[in-house]
Amino acid sequence: MAPTVFFLMLQLCLVMTQSELNIFINSSDVRGQLTQFWRNTGFCPPAPHSEAANYDLSFDMQQNLAYIGAVPFSGITHVRVHWLFELVHVESIAVNGPVYNFTELDKFVSLIHENELYLIFELMGNPSGVYTDMENKTQVYWWRDLVAQTAQRYITQYGVDYVREWKFETWNEPDCHDFDQLTMTVQGFLNYYDACSEGLKLADSSLVFGGPGDGCGLLRDSRDALYAEALFNHTVRGINYFTGETKVRIDFISLHEKGQGGTALSILTEEIVAVDAINLKYPELNGKPFYNDEADPLVGWNKSFTWRADVTYAALVVKIISQHQNMLKARDNPLIANYALLSNDNGFLSYFPNQFTQRTLLARFQMNLTQPHYVTFVRKPVYMVMGMLALLGERQLHVDISMTPSTTVSNTSDYGCISTVHEPNITVNSSDSWQQTVLIYGAPDINATVTYADLNLQWYLIPPPGVTSLKLKFYYLYNGGSNPYDAWVGLFNSTAYPTLKQFAYLRDLEDPYDSIMDVKVTAGYILLPPRFQVLEPHIILMHLCSKPLLPPEKVIKLKCMNITQGQVLIVWSDSNIHTKCLARYDVELSLNGPSGPFTKINPRHSVVTAFIYETDSESKVEGYYRVRAVDYWNRGGDYSDPVQYKVQKR
Repeated sequence: MAPTVFFLMLQLCLVMTQSELNIFINSSDVRGQLTQFWRNTGFCPPAPHSEAANYDLSFDMQQNLAYIGAVPFSGITHVRVHWLFELVHVESIAVNGPVYNFTELDKFVSLIHENELYLIFELMGNPSGVYTDMENKTQVYWWRDLVAQTAQRYITQYGVDYVREWKFETWNEPDCHDFDQLTMTVQGFLNYYDACSEGLKLADSSLVFGGPGDGCGLLRDSRDALYAEALFNHTVRGINYFTGETKVRIDFISLHEKGQGGTALSILTEEIVAVDAINLKYPELNGKPFYNDEADPLVGWNKSFTWRADVTYAALVVKIISQHQNMLKARDNPLIANYALLSNDNGFLSYFPNQFTQRTLLARFQMNLTQPHYVTFVRKPVYMVMGMLALLGERQLHVDISMTPSTTVSNTSDYGCISTVHEPNITVNSSDSWQQTVLIYGAPDINATVTYADLNLQWYLIPPPGVTSLKLKFYYLYNGGSNPYDAWVGLFNSTAYPTLKQFAYLRDLEDPYDSIMDVKVTAGYILLPPRFQVLEPHIILMHLCSKPLLPPEKVIKLKCMNITQGQVLIVWSDSNIHTKCLARYDVELSLNGPSGPFTKINPRHSVVTAFIYETDSESKVEGYYRVRAVDYWNRGGDYSDPVQYKVQKR
């Protein structure tokens, strides 16, 4: 849809307001660096944790991880997982300690690696329940060896460079006392911590390890966080259980500060209070990388809320990230000196009747009326926004933003903007090129009054030397459009078992609305379509690209996953593609052979590196698949090598 037509249609649907959102951006006004510190998710298998493999290795989770890995442009890179050591089993106890069977953990790590993801590996769980007391010296040494064996095993399998991208963390939220059958006193926790640290060092001294990943009691409700406080004191003044040395390493400090009352800013406020308290007691820890690896707007992943289903959740994620960038990371003297990682704990599998409304990236449908039963997913707006955020560049521009009549727009407001520039990293034989991104959002807190404003964007462009052509792509996420949940409820009566036609309709609403226009290669204000309104919730991303010398590189690592009869999930990798100026992927199928002829089967423009082909017959999906990337100038890159798909039985 042409941008002018889209904006006019949007205005006709709305009542005009007196508020005006004024934004001025100059493409040359670079103020600092921007790192994508938010590219993380996580999940926890349900109790009993001894059966974690049933969840972690299920075909539902295999699909879930495939989709997470398919967020475009590495929009999600790390997955934080509880209870991973429940995937390890003890076969016997030898003279030197337990003999472990890593088969289930091997399978899970293979899934993570296959989908080009990395682990935030919480060193928690109890293999076959063999550990009972972390004040028992024998068991403390056993634990050190378990950690060392685990790290060394995956260094051997996948290479040290891959495992160095992981982040190892302590047992989750120790002050919540969820240790299952393992006795973990405060002293036992410190022994356990030293065993983790020394075990990782035995495998590779550069592996990153921190904690405590605490979310219970720390400066909240007047309760003491005994485990967290003891750990901080131990790293500064304690004695290493194994070496006898004073002080123990901690590579990062992790806490869990979630939204209080559903307000985005409360996350940042609570983080600052907690870090101030730590720095006051332990100034030696000031400047350690800080992680909030459960920074969700509201506690309780399985609580059902409508706002978690639609663009409200996606917009809140953007606002939380923007607040952290502008109020912390972009400041010369930030209140948290080294804010390094923010994670949304939303990698769970939703369940009936809350397919859309739990804290997940995807809506899971359990199709139990068919033979055989099967599971399929629909992408939610919060999934798509992770790909939109990935379009931000590495250098942040100054943004002047205000509202009229005379309303101040601050970093705590519901409206906001981030603008960045990307300079090409590879200039020879590459599709990389100069890019500028403008991300605008309207994001009300939960249960807040919803407003909207007319956008007045003045975008002054100074093209860099050598640019021959410019294209501007618009992405729009708003509840009136890119919202499968509304259609599922309003048109299909929240059916538990959508038909193929209904699924096709829902999938047409998964991606942001998009359009592409030409921009003159001259210094001056970009001529944008007529003013339009920014609703709450609403996310608008504008991605300006200079024409690369080359079309996109070849798509690689194509694979096909059988969903059920007549349905296949095609997944591929964009890791070989250097440009983010992608209009779409073409997914093609040949029923005859690897030489063709091929027919395009994906009707929608999408840059997600996964496509589900849903038909009513096995004969329609068997054949050879190939995929190529197409850029803003409609130039197609090389096709992937064709991959044959035959009917598989799981």
